[in-house]
Amino acid sequence: MSTSSSRTHSSDGQHTDRSAPTPSLSRYDFVLALIPTTFLLTVVAAGLVGVAVPKALAVGSVLALTAVVDALFINPPTGR
Repeated sequence: MSTSSSRTHSSDGQHTDRSAPTPSLSRYDFVLALIPTTFLLTVVAAGLVGVAVPKALAVGSVLALTAVVDALFINPPTGR
């Protein structure tokens, strides 16, 4: 008697469930990715334009803070 299952064995011997949904990225995942990206882009822009790095990082911190304030207070997370 054979039964079919949606579970498979991976190479390390663990069971994986193919029917489990893949988690999608949320708005807050993008905010978390935006914070270091903002700092990186402001440092690169400072090098290209010739602005002092501390001044560029100050601008980058304001932009990152804006994203955090938006994510926490303007559009806060809600329970499921």
